[in-house]
Formats: sequence, C-alpha cells, structure tokens
Amino acid sequence: MPAKRLQWNDEDGVAYTISYSEELQQKNLDAVRRQTLWVKRGIIVMMLLLIVFTLFTTVMLYTLYRLDVINFFTRIAFR
Repeated sequence: MPAKRLQWNDEDGVAYTISYSEELQQKNLDAVRRQTLWVKRGIIVMMLLLIVFTLFTTVMLYTLYRLDVINFFTRIAFR
C-alpha cells in the first residue's frame, strides 16, 4: 500500500508534495503564530486595563482632595 501523497499550497498558490512530518511542522508553525497573536492581544488588553485603572484611581483621589479642600462635610454639620 503506497503512502498517501500530501500537498501543501504556498502563499503564492504553488502546490508542493510534502511528507507527513513536514505537514506536522506546518501545522505547528501555524498554531504558534496564532498563539503569539493571542498573547500580543492579551498584553495590549492588560496595558489598556492598567491605564483605565490608573485614570480611575487618579479621578477618585482628585475628587477626595477637592472634597477635603471645600470642607463640604463640616459646612453641612455646623449649619
């Protein structure tokens, strides 16, 4: 029983006859590329979340500072 011939198409559309191990290498390379893409996306999302958290913290601290400067609570208490 002869071995099954495997074909692989290049980005240019050229078809090659490849062995089974070469097919596994191509599949592995594609999987690594997809995984790398998702890791990059994850890092970008984490950086964006860090920026949002930093902005939120800054706004909250500034709000508390302004409330302390205005002395809002003691004005209400002694009216």
